[in-house]
Amino acid sequence: MKNYKKLTIPNEPIWDRKTPLAWLRRNVHWRIRYFIIGCKNVVRWLPTIFKDRNWDGWFIYTILQKKIEYQREEIIYANRHVDVDRDNRDMTIVLNLLERVKEDYYGVEYVDYHNTNYRFEPIDGKEDLYSLEEDLISERFDEFLKKYPSTVRKVLKEKSDLDKKTLCHHVAQYNQEKAHNLLFKILKERMEWWWD
Repeated sequence: MKNYKKLTIPNEPIWDRKTPLAWLRRNVHWRIRYFIIGCKNVVRWLPTIFKDRNWDGWFIYTILQKKIEYQREEIIYANRHVDVDRDNRDMTIVLNLLERVKEDYYGVEYVDYHNTNYRFEPIDGKEDLYSLEEDLISERFDEFLKKYPSTVRKVLKEKSDLDKKTLCHHVAQYNQEKAHNLLFKILKERMEWWWD
């Protein structure tokens, strides 16, 4: 899973830089500049669009993630406003949350805390039908539950008669939902500020 770090903010805004690229940005006619930016965008987005499919929300998250990555790079590179550090922080948090929500990180986290062997057993009297049986080899569910005490309390308040494995599953699903809600709350409150 990809983990995003905050980008390094340049010392001076783009207007004060003395590089050839900065000179071109200031002095080339806007139509030519926009055409070059459009060509660059087509090339940059091509791998993402090529891998895009229309059957799953995972691809929506991937496109949103790419868009925020590119926007963050541009805002940080230009360094044209005072709150660039805040935007860098917020966009990095959103990118990490997008990655975790997209990969269902919190929803399946509890699976790392147990080892189970699965086997198919034939069903008596029914030919070609099997049942899935599981043998628990080892588990560290207490360790998982200690990581999220407040979530455990909330889940137990709603469903008090759960065995440990089911409780871990519900805690993981609650954490996944919480990450999803936090992601869209940050987007709702902060996305309008991300412009240069």
